[in-house]
Amino acid sequence: MRCKPLHIIILFTLLVVKAEAQLSPGDLTNAHAGLEGVFNCTKCHVLGDKVANDKCLSCHKEIKYRIDHSSGFHASKEAKGKDCTVCHSDHHGRNFDIVRFDKNKFNHNLTGFELSGGHKTIDCRQCHKADYIEDRELKKRSNTYLGLSRDCKSCHEDYHQKTLSNDCAKCHSTTAFAPATRFDHNKTSFTLVGQHRTVNCNECHKKETRNGKAFQQFAGVPFGNCNSCHKDPHGANLGTNCKQCHSEQAFSSLAGIKKFDHSETHFPLKGKHRQIDCAGCHNMVAAPTVIFQDRLGVRTSECSVCH
Repeated sequence: MRCKPLHIIILFTLLVVKAEAQLSPGDLTNAHAGLEGVFNCTKCHVLGDKVANDKCLSCHKEIKYRIDHSSGFHASKEAKGKDCTVCHSDHHGRNFDIVRFDKNKFNHNLTGFELSGGHKTIDCRQCHKADYIEDRELKKRSNTYLGLSRDCKSCHEDYHQKTLSNDCAKCHSTTAFAPATRFDHNKTSFTLVGQHRTVNCNECHKKETRNGKAFQQFAGVPFGNCNSCHKDPHGANLGTNCKQCHSEQAFSSLAGIKKFDHSETHFPLKGKHRQIDCAGCHNMVAAPTVIFQDRLGVRTSECSVCH
């Protein structure tokens, strides 16, 4: 007696279901549910053998990329060369968590990013979240630990608003953002000497609001002349080379006054005037003034002003 086509289809279906029940040890996890079925076995398994790593990596390209570039946990000595199924076995049911590890015992150093300072005390998910992931595909995953950059700016807002280098570790440590314990002012174009070493940073680097956010200017502060920061008590009558007379130890210290070039003033010294001591004409104790110019702006071409 011949079997009708419908009978053949039903028989074949029953055979497949029976075979699948014998071959599959259990349902796949939700992430792999689309691979369920006896015809999909070879997408993960070598025929008649175990799961092959190259088949896993043909789908999980983000992991393959990191292994190929010796980056991340899967390229570390702990994971590299092992079968994927050692850590990520399946067929344990739809709700089985295929990515499992003890966060309290996990050695983060194996990822290539050592946790130190404040990073050691925060919860993993404060860093490992979609907001800090740039890759669009990884960003869609709610529970991934992949996709973070090692750059500080990938997680932290740039307080300096692109006015300084991206190498935050040159100045800051992971213990606290402020104070910037690694910053050395002597490695800048303006070495601190004398009283400048004791001045509070805020005196020169003013705090303000920029683009609606708190900001403190560290780059681009003018320092070509002392009067970039200090008011000129001489009223621009003695030029801008303050170091001819003054030092950073104190304004009242006139250690270099003998180097002062009087010809740069409105009264070049001639004859006996070149030999007289400064205090003979100037009150060296009073507030800095220019004796050769009275309050009305009359130049001292009249000898009677001093004599």
